Amino acid sequence: MNRYKILLPAILILNITLLPAQEDLETKLLDQFHKITSEEMMIWMEKLCSPEFNGRLSGTPEYIASAEWVASRLSEWGVKPGLKNGSYFQWFDAPYSVVHDIGSLSLDISQPDGSKITKHYSYPDEYYPGMNSGTGTITAEVVFAGFGVTAPELNYDDYKGIDVKGKIVLVNRDVPYTVPGNPEYQKWVAYCYHQYKLENAVRHGAAGFLYIDGALGNPNISYDPSIIVCGIGPQPLADIFAGSMTSNQEITSKIRKTFKPASFNTRRVMTIKSNTTRHPEGKACNVIGIIEGSDPVLKNEVIIIGGHLDAVGNAGKVVNGALDNASGVVDIMGAAKAMAQSGIKLRRSVMFLFIGGEETGLHGSRLYAQNPLFPKDKTITFINLDMVGNGTGLAVSASAPYKQLLTYFEDANSKYIHRPFRSSAPEPAGYYGRPRSDSYNFSSVGFRTMSLGTTGGYKKVYYHLPGDDPDAVTIDIMEDVARMIYVALTNMANDEDLKFQH
Repeated sequence: MNRYKILLPAILILNITLLPAQEDLETKLLDQFHKITSEEMMIWMEKLCSPEFNGRLSGTPEYIASAEWVASRLSEWGVKPGLKNGSYFQWFDAPYSVVHDIGSLSLDISQPDGSKITKHYSYPDEYYPGMNSGTGTITAEVVFAGFGVTAPELNYDDYKGIDVKGKIVLVNRDVPYTVPGNPEYQKWVAYCYHQYKLENAVRHGAAGFLYIDGALGNPNISYDPSIIVCGIGPQPLADIFAGSMTSNQEITSKIRKTFKPASFNTRRVMTIKSNTTRHPEGKACNVIGIIEGSDPVLKNEVIIIGGHLDAVGNAGKVVNGALDNASGVVDIMGAAKAMAQSGIKLRRSVMFLFIGGEETGLHGSRLYAQNPLFPKDKTITFINLDMVGNGTGLAVSASAPYKQLLTYFEDANSKYIHRPFRSSAPEPAGYYGRPRSDSYNFSSVGFRTMSLGTTGGYKKVYYHLPGDDPDAVTIDIMEDVARMIYVALTNMANDEDLKFQH
């Protein structure tokens, strides 16, 4: 008998058998897809931004309460604890400061007759109290110190030729070198950190620290009781440079072109007041939940989706951190609930990582990346969500060697969601980016790292400022982000032929 005559009915029977299974999978997928709703996600958003969590500053009892609330939701949905001891919590030390009031910032302006008037600046647009400031008052001359960097090996020192002892230093964020991804940039990375800049100012004897930073409320500057810290906005910055025949923008541009410091005494006298209490005993944690894979081999591989749970807390007024980053947390929660309750068995494991300590220095992501629960070579990818809740379009990025992973998100959007979509894989392997988000800690030690975001933002962004409340997010785009994650990760976890370059 012709063997093809035997095989043909067998193939037909196989196809007929597979069709109901495929239809059942699609039914289950779509059932939970439609149960991801903006109404429920807004309830979670409002909970995370409620007074009981007081801005979710890492280290505080309120942050721990928010972490326990997230873990309780995971448990309720059937997402298991990620740690081997049966816990959801990966703990680390997290000292923090309580800022008791908004403090103040003022400038003394000399008059032609020798008298002085005092200009007081407004909170939070013109100044922001240092969230890790020492407590007290400093009145002193302001000295512009460029980027606040002392790097002998790079033949660069912003403090050369200036005396800042007992004075207030004025410092920009970042460094002169501006090309992340270039090997040359890595030589400068250690000098990018806010912590380094404050510590370097202390080493040079400064008594006050003015930080030129668009994110005025920033709790990741180091704490030293000997120095009073304040973030400043455009108006006080312009006033400091008034009469100097230049601006901060012009002088920093020149530094970046020449790699030569241009520090100088501004002859402006300012007063900074701060009222804080330090809590060195603070603790924080990552919250880790997992859906374990069903395949005896593939379950040892994991897909991690994460975003930071913490926000910047309360500096006289609370910053609820809705967009930054309750949005990312709620997006992940929506996908986690759907995946746990879909009834679809996942071949690979999927981890939901709610990260602590991002705003205070990327501590939680550093802890996980250095102490992973799955080996690096068994981690398919880490996908980071940060401020994913404002806009009309979707965006996913990955480094070029594993750009194939982008297709799961592209397909989910084109088949089910139909939003404007942008995917990109512009960077080479080993791209670390700027040390400003949790993805840096994963990428810099060799994890395949992706980022998920939104485009077409149209609501005002209150970055690290009061006003970052639930009405500052676009909840319908968040619904679609969660749905895209749910579909993409389900398919990625179940794709037996998943392959990419290492």
